[in-house]
Amino acid sequence: MYCYRFVADKLDDNEGGRSRTAIRNYRGIVKFEVNWEHSVSEQVPTRGWENVNPLNDEVSKQTPLVEGDRLRVWVRATDSVGNIKVDSTFIEIDGSSPSISTGNNLNSEHNLKLNVKCGEFRHSSRYIKHYDNL
Repeated sequence: MYCYRFVADKLDDNEGGRSRTAIRNYRGIVKFEVNWEHSVSEQVPTRGWENVNPLNDEVSKQTPLVEGDRLRVWVRATDSVGNIKVDSTFIEIDGSSPSISTGNNLNSEHNLKLNVKCGEFRHSSRYIKHYDNL
């Protein structure tokens, strides 16, 4: 029994939007887009998306940020059959130092004063929230 590794040209129907031509992809993704917003909003942006070209899973951008700026970076990926996933990460620029008060002796409690406002603080710039309902 002989097994063909490729489809013979005479068997290609040449109909529809998909042919036997290779699909340009990076790890199964055919399109990456990014969006940079100076906002804390968790609403997925409807405009302002930039294509990552050449297709890659890394992108960089230089943008001036100052103390107190908030930046949410969005990434949208599309696979070869049209499935779309969107993720984001949030960055807040805070250059102030934390301070630790030391007690008068070894038995006294130490007081740590964080350099963030009250509320939730995620200790990672790699926190990603998944948005599956596009």
